Amino acid sequence: MFSRQDLASFYEGAHHKSGWSASWGQAVEGLTPAQAAWKPSPERHSIWQIVNHISFWREEVLRRAAGQPKAGEDVVDQENWRGPDETTERAWNSAKERFRASHEAIAKSAQDDRAPLDGVLNMMGHDFYHVGQIMFLRAMQGLPPVE
Repeated sequence: MFSRQDLASFYEGAHHKSGWSASWGQAVEGLTPAQAAWKPSPERHSIWQIVNHISFWREEVLRRAAGQPKAGEDVVDQENWRGPDETTERAWNSAKERFRASHEAIAKSAQDDRAPLDGVLNMMGHDFYHVGQIMFLRAMQGLPPVE
């Protein structure tokens, strides 16, 4: 059985270290804003939207763990798959920083005995799934694999 520290370490490592898969941080590094905003078709999501989606739900898990009410439907509709307002390096760096910071906040929450673990466990599966999508979108653009 995993301890909270083991879980936090595993989650933290997923973003910073390559193991059996590329790290989550590597999945978004080296992309231009145009590559991050690219969609295979209009109804599909971009890497940028997926990064914002992951960050939003991590922040939502943390809000709920802190006893705050869940986000209203209007907030979810606006933020869930938010695309870039502007396709600039500054905006893309901001999205990547939010992604990194939300990841570290979830890892820290996993170590807190007062925080429920169900949100952290749900985020792990959620994040692995969506980072796989990011890697596939990279491949669709002909970008080199991340090892």
